[in-house]
Amino acid sequence: MTPTRTDEDELLMVRIRADDEEALHCLLRKYYNVLCRYSYSLLQRRPLAEEAVSDVFLKLWDMRHSMTITSSVFHYLYRAVGNRSHDVREKNSGNLSLVPLDDAHPESLADESNANDPLLYAELQVAVEALLSRMPEKRQAIFRMNRLEGKRYKQIAAELNLSTHTVQRHMVLAMKQLSLELPKIKAMLGDISEAR
Repeated sequence: MTPTRTDEDELLMVRIRADDEEALHCLLRKYYNVLCRYSYSLLQRRPLAEEAVSDVFLKLWDMRHSMTITSSVFHYLYRAVGNRSHDVREKNSGNLSLVPLDDAHPESLADESNANDPLLYAELQVAVEALLSRMPEKRQAIFRMNRLEGKRYKQIAAELNLSTHTVQRHMVLAMKQLSLELPKIKAMLGDISEAR
């Protein structure tokens, strides 16, 4: 008897709970596109949809030891992406200046005049650059192309002669690394602003 899709997903979850990152990437490759389409149908902005899906997989990894999924893995992911997309939409609904990342000029993404405190902004820039410089070269390039230049995964894959799945994998790992380091950066910035 061949394993069903649900059985395969359950086996992947067992491996994920055992800290197998490759199992997470298998699950990501399997459902990423369909979940991005679903999130896009809710958000109408591709970068936000991709971010919502990446956030769900990152949370799945972070909560792997304590998470209990009572439905199918796909149903859980679908519901989680819907909830995360709703949160993203709510967070951005009052932001009239929100521009799709594809339409934003890269220079405006790092324009210090947009920051409330130019010195704090400069410190943040230095901290983020230091974090990015600790990433492997290819991951760093992929992250910059996606988040700073606004390029889509397919475009990055074509330019770097990689598969879209490899680009997705690098972005998940980059977001994971950022999520671990950002609390430290935030604490550092809090110390700086309190000292002023």
